[in-house]
Amino acid sequence: MRSERSYVAGLYTRLDAERSRVKGEYDAALRAGVGQDGGETPMERDVEVRALAREAKRLAVADNGLCFGRLDSLSGERSYIGRIGLFDEENDYEPVLLDWRAPAARAFYVATGANPENMRRRRQFHTRGRQVVDFTDEVLGRPDSGDRGDAALLAAVNAPRGDGMRDIVATIQAEQDEIIRLDHPGVLVIEGGPGTGKTVVALHRVAYLLYTQR
Repeated sequence: MRSERSYVAGLYTRLDAERSRVKGEYDAALRAGVGQDGGETPMERDVEVRALAREAKRLAVADNGLCFGRLDSLSGERSYIGRIGLFDEENDYEPVLLDWRAPAARAFYVATGANPENMRRRRQFHTRGRQVVDFTDEVLGRPDSGDRGDAALLAAVNAPRGDGMRDIVATIQAEQDEIIRLDHPGVLVIEGGPGTGKTVVALHRVAYLLYTQR
């Protein structure tokens, strides 16, 4: 538990540093002169400001549940899964946190005991604020272990409901993930009864498409 708390705390430190960097660059871009002494053109400045604003927004929404899981592969490699991707600039931009929409994160949602996707273990974090308070492990590669464990899903279902739509990014099920990542260029119709999560899945598909086709 201590090592996981330390790792997640390090991710938040990196997130805060990224926020500070982007804010500084955004403020500097707004103050920069346009077209003076070889400066940027108005269009170039606007493009830069908009890009920095998008990056600031991306970082702002990641605070709650930044990292919610970990995958251990059969080769011993560990991958942490979260709301956004974070990278180690000093280590050739190696990912320290995989965006849930990245292809490498797909196994977190679809691996089962019978079909482990070359993974050995899936760990689901339970967090409060920025701190890991508990985690649930699922050993993969055992045909008798059944489908994906539902401890995290049950916790999400039993959580108090608010006025807003629920975020399912940490508890997406294999069937939902199949729809979200479906390679279909045309119109996609999602059918289901009331309260089955059609709108939530559709919104996560939009987020996935924006990530993969940007």
